[in-house]
This record gives sequence, C-alpha cells and structure tokens, in this order.
Amino acid sequence: MITSGGNEEIGENELEPLLVNNGSGDLSYLKKFEKQENIDENGGDDMLLVDKMVGYQSISSRELIYWLSILFSCGGILLIFYWFESFYINTRFKKSSISSANHVLVYSKDSRTEFCKVNYLVEENEKYIIYRFSRFFFNEKLQEYEKTKLINQYEKIDFLRLVENGLSENNLQRMKQRFGSNEINFPVKNIPRLLMEEVLHPFFIFQIYSVCLWIAEEYYYYAGAIFIIATVSAVLSLREIRGNLLSLQKIAHFVCPVRVVRNNGRIETIPSTDLAPGDIIELKQDFIMPCDAILLSGQAILNESMLTGESIPVNKYSILSDEEIKSFKQRNNNNQQQQQNIIDISDKEIKDLSKEKRSLVFGGTVVVKLLSSPSTNDRILCMVRDTSFQTTKGKLILSILYPKKSHFKFFMESLKFVGFLCFLAVIGFCISVWKLNSLGIDFGTIAIRALDLITIVVPPALPMAMTVGTGFGLSRLRKTKVFCISPPRLNMAGKIQVFCFDKTGTLTEEGLDLLGIISTLQSTVKHVDNINSTSEYKFNELNDPKITFFSNTTAMFRVLMASCHSLTVINGSVSGDPLEIKIFESTNSTILDAGTIGGSGQVISLVATAFSSQDTISYLENFDFQSKLQRMSVIVQLKSDNACYSLVKGSPEMVKGLCFQHTIPNDYDSQLAMYTEKGYRVLACAYRSWDPTVLFPKRELLRKESESNLHFLGFIIMENRVKPQSPPIIQRLQSANIRTVMVTGDNGLTATSVAKQCGIIKSDTLLFMGLIQPSSSPSPTNGIEDEIIWEPVSQDGRGNIHKLDPTTLLLDEMNRDYNLIVSGPVFKQIYNHYLATGSPRFINMLRRGIVYARMTPDEKQSLIEELQRIGLYVGMCGDGANDCGALKAAHVGISLSESEASIAAPFTSTITDISCCPNLIKEGRASLAVSFKLFQFMGIYSLIQFTSVIFCYFHASVLGNWQYLYQDLIVIFPLVIFLGMTEPCEKLSVKRPSGRLISLNMIGSLLSHITVCFVFLLVVFHLVQSKSWFDEPLLDPDNIFNYITTSLFIFGCFQYSIMLFVFSFGKPFLKAIYTNRYLFLVYIVTLIANLIILFGGFEKLYNFLQLRVIPVSWRSTMFGMIIGNLVANCLIELSFYFYKSRSKKKKILNIRIIFSKKNNELPKDPRVFNTNSVSIPIYQDYYDTF
Repeated sequence: MITSGGNEEIGENELEPLLVNNGSGDLSYLKKFEKQENIDENGGDDMLLVDKMVGYQSISSRELIYWLSILFSCGGILLIFYWFESFYINTRFKKSSISSANHVLVYSKDSRTEFCKVNYLVEENEKYIIYRFSRFFFNEKLQEYEKTKLINQYEKIDFLRLVENGLSENNLQRMKQRFGSNEINFPVKNIPRLLMEEVLHPFFIFQIYSVCLWIAEEYYYYAGAIFIIATVSAVLSLREIRGNLLSLQKIAHFVCPVRVVRNNGRIETIPSTDLAPGDIIELKQDFIMPCDAILLSGQAILNESMLTGESIPVNKYSILSDEEIKSFKQRNNNNQQQQQNIIDISDKEIKDLSKEKRSLVFGGTVVVKLLSSPSTNDRILCMVRDTSFQTTKGKLILSILYPKKSHFKFFMESLKFVGFLCFLAVIGFCISVWKLNSLGIDFGTIAIRALDLITIVVPPALPMAMTVGTGFGLSRLRKTKVFCISPPRLNMAGKIQVFCFDKTGTLTEEGLDLLGIISTLQSTVKHVDNINSTSEYKFNELNDPKITFFSNTTAMFRVLMASCHSLTVINGSVSGDPLEIKIFESTNSTILDAGTIGGSGQVISLVATAFSSQDTISYLENFDFQSKLQRMSVIVQLKSDNACYSLVKGSPEMVKGLCFQHTIPNDYDSQLAMYTEKGYRVLACAYRSWDPTVLFPKRELLRKESESNLHFLGFIIMENRVKPQSPPIIQRLQSANIRTVMVTGDNGLTATSVAKQCGIIKSDTLLFMGLIQPSSSPSPTNGIEDEIIWEPVSQDGRGNIHKLDPTTLLLDEMNRDYNLIVSGPVFKQIYNHYLATGSPRFINMLRRGIVYARMTPDEKQSLIEELQRIGLYVGMCGDGANDCGALKAAHVGISLSESEASIAAPFTSTITDISCCPNLIKEGRASLAVSFKLFQFMGIYSLIQFTSVIFCYFHASVLGNWQYLYQDLIVIFPLVIFLGMTEPCEKLSVKRPSGRLISLNMIGSLLSHITVCFVFLLVVFHLVQSKSWFDEPLLDPDNIFNYITTSLFIFGCFQYSIMLFVFSFGKPFLKAIYTNRYLFLVYIVTLIANLIILFGGFEKLYNFLQLRVIPVSWRSTMFGMIIGNLVANCLIELSFYFYKSRSKKKKILNIRIIFSKKNNELPKDPRVFNTNSVSIPIYQDYYDTF
C-alpha cells in the first residue's frame, strides 16, 4: 500500500493533465509520461494534418487600400478577391509572425488552404484558431498552433476516481474550452449564399457575359436558351449540393439527453452537446452514443452498422473489473473514516487506451443490450473520450466534407484545353479587329464582333457537355441498385486496372455451413508437461454433424462448441457472428440470458447444454477475437463439477503454437492442408484447466496465460460456398485484362482454394506461398529478423518444381508466369523492409501477389495505397465492415450493403454480390469515352464556327441570328445531350479509354480533324468567290444575305454532322449510334434538314434563315466536297485508331525485349502492370494506352 501523509483530497486539476495537452507551453504536468511516446498527434485523421501555417496581421494602411479599391472599382474587384483568395489576403493583410498574427493561413497536406481568424480565451490568456471544426491552440514553446492532444495512457486510479466522483466543475469548464461543444454540426449555406456562389463561378460569369453580348446583337432566342440552361443548371446544382449537405447534416447532427456523474458523484441530466472529455455518462437500452467513450463498468452490445456497415452486434467490455471498482470504493470509505489517503499499488497500473479497442464505444452506434454491474448499482458507466469532430463518426463526416483531391488527369487537362481555346479566341479577336478596322467598320461594331468570337471559341454549353455522360451513367447505375456519393469517381472506374475483393460475404456467401468436426483421440494415457514431447494423439474420422455429430468427440470439445463464442440473446434471438451461430446451433444448447457481469468468479452469462441435462456453463471471462492474435477465448466454469477451463478457438497456425506438442497429432499439417486446399474454413480448438483464484495485475497477462500451454482438441470444418455470380464475373473482368486479387483475413490455403473456385487463380498457374521462419542469426543491417521462404504450392504443366529467389522474388526460369500467395505477416515484414531500404522486392510482390491472406484492416488499406503508388488504378469491393479503410483508399470502392445510405465507400450496391463491378467499370468507361468525345466535338464545333465567322469578317459580313440559332440550338444542343445517353457495350474490352486529353493521339487526332475541316472551309470560301455569278458583298456589318455566309453556313452544318458521325464510333466502350434511338433520330432529322437546306431551294426557308439562293451547280459541288470531307475525316480517325493499336504493340514488344535482355531483372522503375495470366511491365508513360 502507498500512504500519503495527512488527509489529502484529490485536487481539481489532478485529472486534467491526464486528459489533454493544453498547448500553453507548460508541459510540466506530463513529466510522468515524458518518456512514453503515446500521444495521439492527429487523432489518426489525415483530414487535420497541417503542412504549414502563415501568420497575417490587420493593419490600417492595408485596410484603407482594400476599401478604396472596392470603392473605385464599383465593387468589381470583389469578384477578383472572391476568385483569388491569395490576392485578397495579401491586399488586406500583412504577413507576420505566428505569435503576433490575428489571422492564420493554414496549408493542409492535401494542398488546400483555409484562412482562420485567431480567437482568444481572455480568462485563460490563451488563443486558438478553428480549423476544419477543430480547435488548434497556440503553443508558446513551439511557436505554433497545434491540435489539442489526447493522451492514451492513464493510471487505473484516474478511472476509479472518475467513476466515483465524476468530473469537477473547474475541469469541466476547462475541457469545454479546449474542445468546444459536443456536436457534429456544420453550417449548411442558405439558398441565396449557394446561388451567389453558383452565379460567381467563372464559367457562369462567362455565360452571363455571352448572354448580354447576344442581347446587344439582338440574338435573343439563343441568348434566352443559354440563360435558361445556365439558370436551370445552377438551380439543379444548388438543389443537389444543398440536398446532399442537408442529408449529411441529418446523419451527422445528433442531440439527446444524457445522464452524467459530476461534482462528487451527483447525477445530472444534460443535453449531449454539453459533454466534455472526461465526463462520466450512464448508458441505457437503445441509447444512441453521442460521443466516443471508454466503457468503465458493465458490458454493452452495440450495433455499429451506421459506421461500418457491419450488421452483427459488437460486444464491448469494461476497462475496469467489478472487483476493482468495489475495492476502490471500500478503500475510499475507509480513507474518509480514518482521515487518510491510502492508495493501493495496483491503482498505479497504466491503462493504454490505444490497446483497449474492446472497451471503446463509438459515437453514432446504438446500444442494443446491457449487462449490469453490481459495483455501480447496476449502472453501466463510460468515460467520454472524444467529442464532436474528434470522434470516429466526426472524422468520417470530415472525410466527406474534405475529400482527398483527385489527381485524375482528365479534369486538369480539360482546364488546359479551355485555356488553349481562350488563346485561340485572343488570336481571333486580334485578327477580327485588324481586318474590320481595315475595312472601315466603326469601332462599336468592331468591339461587338470581336467580343462575339470569344463566345464562339469557348462555347457556354461546354460545362454541361462535360458532365452529361456522368449524369446519365449514374442514372443507369441507380437502376441496377448501385448508388454513389462521389460522382467524379465514376470516370475513375473507367481506368481500373486492378480489382481487389474481400472473400467472406463478397466472393462467398455470408454464412458458413458446418461440414463437420475432427477430434483427437489419445492413444496412451500419461501426463506430460514438456511442451515439445512426442505426440501421443491422432485424429478421428470427420464427423458429419447431421448423422453422428458427437460420436467421436470428447466432452471438452462439446463444451467448447457450446460456449467458446461471443454470442448473446437480443429480443429472444441468438445474435452474433454467423459462423459462431452455426457452431452453437449444432450443439442444440441454449443461452440463458441471466447473470451479472464481473470478473474472477462472477457469472457473465449461462449456457444450458443439450448433451447433459445436469450441466450448465458459466462464463467468467470472454476475450473477443482479435485479427492480430487470430483467436478468441473464454474462461468458463461447469456446474457439474465446478471445474474451470480456458477454451480457445482460432486459426490453426496460431493455435498450434500455443499447444503442448504432445497433444498435436503427427499429421496435423497434412490434415489441415487437405481441408484448406478444398476451400474449407478450418478452426483449431484447444483448452486447458484453469484456477480462478489466481489473480493477474493486468488483463493482458490473464489472457496471455489462459491462452498458453493448451491441449489440442481438434478441428471445426466450415464450408464457405462461393456465390454463383462470382466465377463468371471474375472471368469477365480477367477477359478485360483487369487483374483480380483476393484480400482476406482467412487462411492462405483456404483463400487460395476459393480463389481457384472463383477463377482468380487458373488451374495451370505456378504458385508460391510465403512462410516466415525464425532466423537463427538476425541481421541488423537489413532489418529482417525472420527468414521468409517461398514454397511452391503447385507445379508447372510438365511436373517441374521451380524455385523463387527470396531476395528479388524472381523465378529461376525466364518468361514463365507465376503468382504469389502473401500472408499478412509476410506482407508486413517485406513492406517494412521496403520502407527502410527501398528494396524492389516489395514492388515485385505487388506485381505478382494474387492472394493476400491473414490481412488486417490496416494491411488491406496499405496494400491498396501501395498499388496506387506504383501507378495503378485500383478498385476494391467488400462488405464494408473490416474493409472501410481499403474501400475509402481505393480509386473506386464498392460496399456491398443493404442500405443505400452508406458512408463506408464512394459506391454502394444493395445487390450483395460482385455483379456490380463490371457494370460500374462499363459505365465508367462509357462516361469517360462520352466526356472525351463531347470535348472533341465541342472543340471542333467551336473552331468550325470560329473559322466561318473569321472568313465572313474578311468581307465585313457575319452569320445571321437564325443561322446561329439553327446551328447552336437545333443541330448542336440536342446532339450533345443525346450523345450522353449512349449506353456502354455489354462486353468489357481489353482496352481502356484514355485518361488524358493532352496526349499524342488525342491532340494529333483533334488537330488533324480541325485541319481537314479548315482546309475544306477555306476551299469553299475561295471557290465561291471565283464563280461567275458571285457578287461582292456590301461593306455593311448587317449584310447577311450573300453567297459567302450562305455557303459557309451550309457547309458548316454538314461538317457538324460529319464530326458527330466520326465521333459516334464508340466501340469498344459505347454501343453503335443506331442503338441510341434518340440520338439516331435527332441525327437523321438533322441530316435531312441539312439536305433540304442544300438542295431544296425553298425561297421562304432561305429567307427565314437569312440565306441567299445559290445555283444548283454550286450545290452539287458543295455536296461533292461534303463527301470528300466525310471520307477524309473517316480516314484520319481510322489511321489514328490503327496507329494507336500498332504503337501499343510495339511499345510492349520493346519493353519485353529490354526485360529479357536484362535476364529478367526487376525494372528500376517500380510503376509496372501485371495481369493474372501475363506479367508485362508497363511503364507509367505507356499504361494509359491500354
């Protein structure tokens, strides 16, 4: 015991140092933890990572300049300030040191900026900024703002005191100042604000400018059409943005009444917004958690489906035992009576919250059941850990509000393309001013005509054209029950090269069927304590549970199957992991929902066994399954003889190492391999006798001891059937040259078997499995302590056994395809070695890995991120439970969930099989192809019209308003809209659409088409002037009725039809034009209308369109040139198509030659591509051509 002199009371500030780093620079209160690196720097959240901060000060002179500039510009400069934040900041503020700044410009890690005002806590003499809804306090010592840091390690007595007394008033106020209100709330901009932002967008301003210019030219109809389109688009965009934000706010914002323990144990009911870290709250049935908290007493079962999509309730256990709370209360009472402060040495035990995941209750989860604790008067108490946006739910909301910036090249290059069009507009502007001025046209007319060219070269309908393909694609996906919360990701789906799949619930059925059990039979009876003794056990035959389930099983095996689980009864039904439910139900036992929770001899729950009417199993301890440990266990007591046992169930590899060697049958590995190679899920079971009177200072030590020195019982064989949709879908993806990879937490051989059943692994594939063997002589230089050996799992077609170089992962035979089966420990070791040394072995593992087994959620996410880092577009499909990190990290993540509203992934499929994957890729490719084609078509359309207008300007003429209206509204607008409705091809092609607008093929094709169209327009322009019937137009800007405008207008209309025809060939990504009924109908009608205009000679029609009747011979000549134009453009498109295919094959051949010349040496450039059937290194410059 530790005794302090006198009657010391707990100081009000004694608890606070354990909760936060107050950022003031006074770090003295952290002395007892100064040697421990246990401070959570950023809450595990990339959204709040800061790259740098720059301070700014408000000064009078800058403020005066700012307001004068607004006054003299009549407010026009405000638009520049709005578009260019840096210009606004540097105009109004002056750079200063962080310490003296009253504003701070924060640069995030994802290259975004946020201008934050400095706030002050006058009574505390502290200042802070609010960045992304989180408070960053100024640290005088470091001279920077930093997020308030939560400490993970506490002494046990801190929790015990909080359970007894709650948070004091002073500490409560301190916590509120540090963390603010406990609500995940963000301002949703009102309609006027959103409308203003839409209106102030540069392209909308350009559209308004265009409309005003057209009105000045009396071009009312098209101006009205564009104004209506722009307004409707703005309103729809506003409605969608506001609707999404309101929906997100509805999910995020939650307030409820909460019972808290405060001020020396007084119970209060407060709104959840008043909670602060350190508060003690009481849980109730059906209670929705308003914060993240640590369970301090009792046991809780929660539904976490809102956060993870996992429908199975999760058990949470108290970080304190019932006896610890009782003992502290007794000592506390004695201290008060004896007027002394006696602290038990065990109270100084350190509790590390980073290792207590089983006690962490997440905000947003629902309490479905509680098991009470007598030590707290049957109240279930927990301590508030995180509030507001610091909670797990808050971080998920932040990740939606601040998504990672997309590095997809299409969007950035589209802006460059618009810049190129603007450059052409400037050139045209200069040419028109020069020519019209030389013809003696007045300045006002010159200005209008020159400015008009800008609206022609940069069409105001371009933003609509960029999004029409994505909009129709998402609409079609919704019909197939695929929902999206991030529309830009659809285009990325068109570039997917690697698709990773979870196994259970994704490729296979969610539930497992119990195939049978294999128990062990002891051949001789003797007691052996040496764990390495020779085995004296052998396996029985496999029992069919439907016939003679318990014929050869030991009594202890039956007890284990009935009790070694985390199942519970909710509303009269057994709830929990489907696998455990199957095993439990096979025993015909019953869970008696009775008992109280506690430790060391107190009953948690009861199980009545069916195989012995006299026996009841009482739970003393329950250790949940952990991915890292690959096992779960329970400590139980049998009513029949009061004997206690520790029962363990887990992966065969892990359990084997925990058992006495003499209890392991000699054919353990061969039996295991026989069943795992058939795709069965195998669980190993073991037990040991247990003395409940033995006490352990830490629960970790209790678990470690109870799960050691075990006696092996046997295997439980589970059958996990492959979903019927999986093999054909995998085959379909592989036929499209999309590499398929399995990423699972299951056994490697089981995963390999399922991968073979699904078709991920071909029957003739040469496979190697990585195994870790302890190294006899660890090498400190290379950082590898254990040796990794790669054992062949299969042979080649000739029966030869190949070897793999463990240092490079290259095969002993050149030009031979092979793949790797990588376990989580192997992945982690090679990955760590790669981070330390940069060894290319890790890159080759990424190229060749086809099954990644025993992977933890963090390792899954690391795998996805590393595949992306070597230049691949990666998709991930999972059930949203353990795959959340990987789903969010992937370019395209698909969560299989019955709920449409899921924040686990960008895409959610309510049809829970992988049939959604090819559909998503098809729509992504179609969307990308449509976007490219519309961009090309809109670019050529604007340049054709631009050229026609420039030629007209050479004779002081111009196209008429009805001519513009016919081209823009009747011809172009419907074609652009309906082209986006073209459906994707049913078959997934080996090719992928390009993701780059600025590439040799794309620019070459575009310039070639533009050149051909320009040449033919030039020929028409010169040829019409050479005709004997041609008369020179009058130098009148309103002179529209002339042969030049008529000829250029008619020929331009046909060029639009020609270019749409050329770009309508969308295979292998889009169906043929005739399958799009609306597009085909509009195209035919447009073509007929053009032919009528050309050959009809209807005087009224010509007068309406402001055309001049032209001779029949000239019409025939123009028609011949139209045919020539069509042939030339088609030949150009075909030549680029064949050139692209030939160039791609040549590049692959060259790389193969280089690769073979280097004796199969691993390329220095790690950015490589690998398919399931062929391994071809494709460098970053080339892979976009596939």
